[in-house]
Amino acid sequence: MKFGIYAAFGAVFGSLARLEVAYLMQRPSETSFPWATFTVNIIGALIIGLVASQPSIMNNEARRHFVVTGILGGFTTFSAIAVETLQLATRPIISITYVIATFAVGIAATHIGSFVGAKK
Repeated sequence: MKFGIYAAFGAVFGSLARLEVAYLMQRPSETSFPWATFTVNIIGALIIGLVASQPSIMNNEARRHFVVTGILGGFTTFSAIAVETLQLATRPIISITYVIATFAVGIAATHIGSFVGAKK
C-alpha cells in the first residue's frame, strides 16, 4: 500500500483522459465500431512500450506505479472491450474485427513504443 497513493493519483489523470477521448469520439449507435475504447487502448499500448524502455521510470517504484499502474491503468480498459464486444454480438463481423484489431494493433503499438523509447 506504500505506493498506492501514486497509483491512485495517476489513475485520476488516466481516467479523465479516457473520459475526454470518449466524449470526443462518441459513437452514433451501440452497433457501430467502438473507436474511443479502441483508440485509448492503442495509445495506452504505445505509451507502455515507450515507458517500458525508460529505466528512469521502470527502476523507480513510485514513478512506475504513478505512470503504469495509475495513469495507464486508468486510461486503458479491458472491461469496456468486453462490454462493447457483447453489445456488438448482433454484428459478429464487427465484433470479431474489434477484438482481433484491438489485440493485434495493441501489441504492435507496444513494440513500436518500446522500439522508439529504446532509441533515446
